[in-house]
Amino acid sequence: MTALTFQSTLARLIVEPDFRDAVRAAGAAVMPEGLTPLEASRLATIAADRGIDMNRTLHKGFRLGKLRALLPLTCSLLTPARLAREVSSFWKATAPASFSFLPEALEFCAFLERRRLHIAYLADVLAFERATLELERARFGEAPPQRVRFRHDPARLLGALAAGRRPRALPERVCQLVGTKTGDEPVRWSFCQDLSTGSAEAGHRRRRA
Repeated sequence: MTALTFQSTLARLIVEPDFRDAVRAAGAAVMPEGLTPLEASRLATIAADRGIDMNRTLHKGFRLGKLRALLPLTCSLLTPARLAREVSSFWKATAPASFSFLPEALEFCAFLERRRLHIAYLADVLAFERATLELERARFGEAPPQRVRFRHDPARLLGALAAGRRPRALPERVCQLVGTKTGDEPVRWSFCQDLSTGSAEAGHRRRRA
């Protein structure tokens, strides 16, 4: 039995609904090369079984849970309906390529940035959470600093979202935060400069990893 080809095809039946539907319609004709007739027959039977839809639902719930955990502020800023639409579009365009969900969360950030959605504060929040994830990549040693430019007061914006409130009518305040991380320590954010006045300020804020 060609285990790797069989297992990867089975995984595609769960994570790629278009592929699953194609196998349901055409059977072995759309399956990858390297499968034995018995393997192809078994996969066609699995694709036709409605239980595969339940596995698909569980997989989607797990992926959504990971996005919510890694991008909590972005998910809070989007309405539930908007989040559902954007995640659905993202998954349709981007099949999972890794068991690690951090790269997928970064890809979702890039996807939302390309969409250029007209949602207040989204650019600031995306930039902040994307920079945080980049810092989290470094499990050992020191991560390269991440600079995030804000158009609005980051303390008020991020604080409201962290408390579960949607920010409204925040005054514009162009400033910059610098994030650093060493080893397993939490990400450390420093308020670097208020670009609207040009004044540098000291002060630090920690965000739990």
